[in-house]
Amino acid sequence: MTTLKRGELKLTDWEIKEHPDFFKDLDKLSTKDLEIFFKKKEKIKLNPERQKHLSGGENCYREPITDNIRLIYWIEGKTIWLLTIGKHKEAYKEYLKRLYSLRTTAN
Repeated sequence: MTTLKRGELKLTDWEIKEHPDFFKDLDKLSTKDLEIFFKKKEKIKLNPERQKHLSGGENCYREPITDNIRLIYWIEGKTIWLLTIGKHKEAYKEYLKRLYSLRTTAN
């Protein structure tokens, strides 16, 4: 049985949303990479702050899918925004644009 410390969120407390362009990224992945992504997505939902925080974006994290594929997501309150997934260099180039677009549409 898992006990939560004060202030921790449970699995059911997290909501996962995708950037509108995220599904285009998923279309480019192989079946094997997609399977890994869905497993990692559940791990992220359990503990979204478990990986390295990215510079340049507050509350942004990266999750390695394979040696060259990265998932980058942003935590806003109780929402985990999946920003981009793709090859290492491409994902890092794209995530700031997508983060900015989400922040400007939210305000």
